[in-house]
Amino acid sequence: MNKAKKYLLTGGILLGMVMCTLTGCTSKEERLEKQEAYRKIGINAMESGDYIAAQEAFNNALREAKSIGVNEMDICYYKAAAQFAAGSLSDAIETYDILLEYDDENADVYFLRGCVYLKKNESAKALEDFSHAIEYAEDDGIYVEIYNSLAGSGYEAEGLEYLNQALEKKTRKKAQNYTVKGRIYLIKKQYDKAREQLQTAIEKGDVEANLYLAKVYEALGETAKADACILAYVKEYPESSVAYNQQGCQAMEAGNYQDAVTYFNQGLALEEVTNEQELRSNLVAAYEFSGDFTSAKAAMEAYIADYPEDAMAAREYLFLNRNSQKETETE
Repeated sequence: MNKAKKYLLTGGILLGMVMCTLTGCTSKEERLEKQEAYRKIGINAMESGDYIAAQEAFNNALREAKSIGVNEMDICYYKAAAQFAAGSLSDAIETYDILLEYDDENADVYFLRGCVYLKKNESAKALEDFSHAIEYAEDDGIYVEIYNSLAGSGYEAEGLEYLNQALEKKTRKKAQNYTVKGRIYLIKKQYDKAREQLQTAIEKGDVEANLYLAKVYEALGETAKADACILAYVKEYPESSVAYNQQGCQAMEAGNYQDAVTYFNQGLALEEVTNEQELRSNLVAAYEFSGDFTSAKAAMEAYIADYPEDAMAAREYLFLNRNSQKETETE
């Protein structure tokens, strides 16, 4: 990779080094403070949907660097995500290229670049990257991630091949690998096998397996057992997105809709959200039951944009549109 390309990808680290020489360097602490400030600006811009401003902020953050380290790689991850969201797929690939130049055994980067290649309809390159991701991944969860990416892009058959590869592997001692096999059997609707694998994972200490076992029981119509699995997870992780969803649902059942809105939003505000679609769907319902049709309509519009396959939500949107109009007329 030539120097000009490297400059483009890292947002001007080389320029930052030159300017540092010409004008005199600020202290390391000052540079880190500026870098973190730009990083936060970029993240805030992404959250508001301004991906161009986000890229500019991340480039500014990278200009504060004297070399590429852990912080700079983290910023490059965000930059690539902003480029992808803006539709600049080739630029995102170039950013992932530079990350691989500094760590050519990074399973996450291979997977992410493969996803971008899928978006560009370059399936051969995507599959090559996914093979590298499997080669360097620390656990078998990568197989499920690859399946989800392929299936979501219209390559269901290719995705199933990866699931079958995972099932053929000998399950290692890690509890999470039993969870992975359970998730795969769940996807394939082989519920008895899924239950067996997930129960083993729980016995070996993987609390998260309760979430997938709950889905198995839901599919089998065993609601009480599904609820028990959710409660077991919540007991272990009371500040999780699942726990906030549980609290929100309980508030809804009690008729405390404003409290439910608060709980669902708290769950969505966490750094790790394992049940985003469910939380966002429930948030719409909480707004609706509270009588805030305007907020419900706005939340539903965002939900439908991200989950267009939810036909029931699309029908509900028509209802909310009518009621939010009535609300405006009343005001």
